[in-house]
Amino acid sequence: MKNLKRMSRHLFIAVAVIVSLNYGSAFAQSPEPADKENEVLATLWVQQSGEYRALCYQAYNLAHMLLDRDLRNHRIRMRRAVIVDLDETVWSTSTYAAMNIKQRKAYPEGWEPWMQQARATALPGAVEFLNYATSRGVRVFYVTNRKPVATEATAENLTRLGFPRVNNETLLMRDDPAVESKTKRRKTIGAKYHVVLLMGDDLNDFDEVFEKSKTIAGRIEAVDRMRSQFGTHFIATPNPMYGNWANALYEYNFKLSEKEKSEKRHSLLKD
Repeated sequence: MKNLKRMSRHLFIAVAVIVSLNYGSAFAQSPEPADKENEVLATLWVQQSGEYRALCYQAYNLAHMLLDRDLRNHRIRMRRAVIVDLDETVWSTSTYAAMNIKQRKAYPEGWEPWMQQARATALPGAVEFLNYATSRGVRVFYVTNRKPVATEATAENLTRLGFPRVNNETLLMRDDPAVESKTKRRKTIGAKYHVVLLMGDDLNDFDEVFEKSKTIAGRIEAVDRMRSQFGTHFIATPNPMYGNWANALYEYNFKLSEKEKSEKRHSLLKD
């Protein structure tokens, strides 16, 4: 009887330890809720400010003027093309950002289901300009780092919003999950077309020189070095919500805790 009680007690302790370890393991693996408060003003600015809309119109009005200027150059024999990024360049994904703020989640949580819903909304001026370019015989290429799994939903979203000539040749998704660079796709287009403009919200949308600049100082120096290209060949659209500019703040260390990221942001403020 004593042996039976002893065995029962040992069994109870063993089960308690296992349960405790499992709960502890689950707790340790639970993702840390994202500190999204720092993104609230940026997202509100995109969704609610007239200034944001003004900058979008400004970008596309400039694109229209630059294209018209290039079209007057009759010495160019190659067919013309315009290369545009998608997210925060021709359309906004701010509702995804807002959803994550409310749920205290961080990218890529929920990103694929959101894309599949084809919920992006056109930036002011984007549809009109790209249809104008197409009407002038200019081919529009949509070069995005969205993955192929979202191809159908992305094409549906673009077509529903009225963007022109969306097909397998003009919509270039991220073909290699391990490679973020768009350089190869841009060069493929450039080999067959005279690329009048590149439009994007991230420096990496324009030239591989920016891809190699991983620090804040390096990115700023690269912009200064390429300054003659901005407003003449490169057109940047506003995006304060996310991007490689934010990755550079954290020195591309994606393992930082929310507390460490907050401290890093504050340490970079200049007063």
